[in-house]
Amino acid sequence: MSHIFSRTFRVDWSDANANGEVHLPTYFRYLIETAWSWGAAVGLGIEDSRKLGLVWVVRETQITLLRPLLPDDEFELTIWLAHWRRVHGTRFFEIVHKASGEVVAQGAQEVVTLNPANMRPKAVPDTIVERLTAPAPRTVPHRPFPTLTIEGNRTIQRRRTVEWQDLDSLEHVNNTRYVAFAEDAVVAALAGFGWGPAELKAQGLALRNRHVHIQYLVPAVWGETLELTMALTALGPEGGEWAVAIARASDHTPVARCVIAWEIFQTAEGSIRPMPEALYRQLTAYVAVPATAPQA
Repeated sequence: MSHIFSRTFRVDWSDANANGEVHLPTYFRYLIETAWSWGAAVGLGIEDSRKLGLVWVVRETQITLLRPLLPDDEFELTIWLAHWRRVHGTRFFEIVHKASGEVVAQGAQEVVTLNPANMRPKAVPDTIVERLTAPAPRTVPHRPFPTLTIEGNRTIQRRRTVEWQDLDSLEHVNNTRYVAFAEDAVVAALAGFGWGPAELKAQGLALRNRHVHIQYLVPAVWGETLELTMALTALGPEGGEWAVAIARASDHTPVARCVIAWEIFQTAEGSIRPMPEALYRQLTAYVAVPATAPQA
């Protein structure tokens, strides 16, 4: 039985965003689908897990995007478990473009197991851990979730109500949706500076995400209003990094937190370029750390 599992996908047109590249949340969907396919292959699918009284919950995901995926691209997503301790473990993944052999993306996930009856941690039997854990596993670059301070007058706030389409089978917000919420908030923040998608497009430019790191703290449910608070934590010649805190608007309970590193690229060539000087000047008033001036 293999401790490493791979699944092949072909990018559908519906997977692409307005830039013609795969949507950020879709990478998370590819990953979850591969993980469940792996579970089914080793006798730990959805129904098998239910009989064992286990729910597998993702607590943290980080992904580095090395090049964009486009419609009709075929790729292989490989996933493996590096280690497990009673109720939590770390698994790594890598996406490789089939035609070119290029690594498209790679990252890590922190996973825990819960008892569905009370949603408290529940240990996985040793026989299952042995079935999944790769011997001498390879690792990919990853890091602890950064310490975030999102407060003060350099923040931007936005609200969003949880809708039915946001929920998963546990009636909680699907993990992929939090990433969509955060990405939408970042786009809206730039639009607030007068640099929305239409303004960037007029200059032949667009926004591209390079690294995403998200932690899931407590579940959100249908009808709740979420408050997203953003801070620009880094700014450089070609892009920056937003920290996004997601909390319940009713009592400010933290729900998730996310860091998105982004850059500006030229749509005609797909190449990274310095951001417009006017945009840079506007963002410097909000960055939480000293910024590096863009070069012409």
